[in-house]
Amino acid sequence: MFCSILLAGWASIIVPMMIFSIPLSAIIGNYYIKALKLRQGMQGKLPAISDEQMEKLKKLENLDERVKNLESIITSLDRQILSLKEFDDAQKVKELGEKLKQ
Repeated sequence: MFCSILLAGWASIIVPMMIFSIPLSAIIGNYYIKALKLRQGMQGKLPAISDEQMEKLKKLENLDERVKNLESIITSLDRQILSLKEFDDAQKVKELGEKLKQ
């Protein structure tokens, strides 16, 4: 009795999933096949890049490199600031310890 109720509950979930998965897989498969055909057709056919686009690409690469340099500077400064803060905290702890000993 319990098994039939349990199976009936699962069937009400599985059957609609199966019904909708068949057309969905056909649609996705169709798009996948079209993408493969398009990729094969475009293979070896790269569009020409103008001088202006090439100049913009070089500027973009230059800016990217500058951003990376700035990030490395900022992170190194953060580490230095944190190490100074740790030193200050350690100094304060030592001073408090000496005051407590007296």
